[in-house]
Amino acid sequence: MAQSVNGVSHEDDASIGIMRAMHVCQPFSLPFVVKALIKLGVPDILVEAGLDVELTATEIASRIVTPHGKAADPGNLDRQLRLLASHNLLQASENSENHERKYALSLAGGLQYFASNSGRSLAPMLMLSTAPLTVLPYQFLHETVLDPSVEPAVHALGMKSWEHAQKHPEELGNLLNRAMTGCSALLIPMLLEKYTGFEGLGSIVDVGGGNGESLALILSKYPHLRGINFDQPHVVAKGLQVTGMEHVGGSFLESCPQGDAVFMKWILHDWNDEECVCILKNVYQALPPDGKLVNMDVVLPEVVDPSLKTQSGFKFDVMMMTHFQGKERSLSQFRKIAADAGFKRVEIVAAVADQTLLEFHKS
Repeated sequence: MAQSVNGVSHEDDASIGIMRAMHVCQPFSLPFVVKALIKLGVPDILVEAGLDVELTATEIASRIVTPHGKAADPGNLDRQLRLLASHNLLQASENSENHERKYALSLAGGLQYFASNSGRSLAPMLMLSTAPLTVLPYQFLHETVLDPSVEPAVHALGMKSWEHAQKHPEELGNLLNRAMTGCSALLIPMLLEKYTGFEGLGSIVDVGGGNGESLALILSKYPHLRGINFDQPHVVAKGLQVTGMEHVGGSFLESCPQGDAVFMKWILHDWNDEECVCILKNVYQALPPDGKLVNMDVVLPEVVDPSLKTQSGFKFDVMMMTHFQGKERSLSQFRKIAADAGFKRVEIVAAVADQTLLEFHKS
């Protein structure tokens, strides 16, 4: 007879352990089902129906545009939708009359953020994450333990991920840009609802700002600001044309344009500590005595827990290890590299989803 502690037997523990292990053995089903549904236009169909509006797989399948006029199969569609419902990406309810499930979007679900007809879409990010050349470097993740200088992406692709994306613009480069733009369009407005630290400033520099999407969103709320979008020359050459925004080409490893404040999104996690200190020193020099850096990144917890936010942060950290030899950081780790660059204090000022805004202050 199995021993029981607090009503849970060792056999139950073993069963849970086996199920967790089996869950790890199916890592691709969920993201590739979402990818398949994006290709079929299912998130768009559900968004058009509206939040909390229930549709059966048959009803959804009837709205899928198929080649040669062949009808989509509701049976296989239901098998894919029920997986998403089991992960709370969708709501599912059973129909007692014909046993055909009904599915609906909910605010807490998340499938609506993969709709392609919205500028605020994670669909490009999902497509990028599941691209064959993105997945391949993970085959060499074990090499980072045997030798921390190994970069799995270089091992698999022969070059760094950024270089590979530039050499394959149609396959990866454009997808990467759309992924970054989609994430910015989704997250920046949500953060601007919580963060008011751009008020009272005269100018802001977006370091590593890409085409200027994030800065454009900031300027739309604070049109009095003079904005400088700073990135590599070939990147800013294709930058957005927005009133109040100037594009400047250069390298943040060498210098940074001056401004009352500097904004960075998902920059520091691409680099190791020494490179981050170099970047932060350049930012420090570009700021006035009372200036600040507003940095958007994942902030890892100091203690491991099973929350969705923590799991997401640790997954991003492994992705950084695989593709960029970078890492996500805890608050204490951010404070260490900030202090090494001369900043006096680092404070958390806002957070949304798995993203956190940090202010780095010179005084």
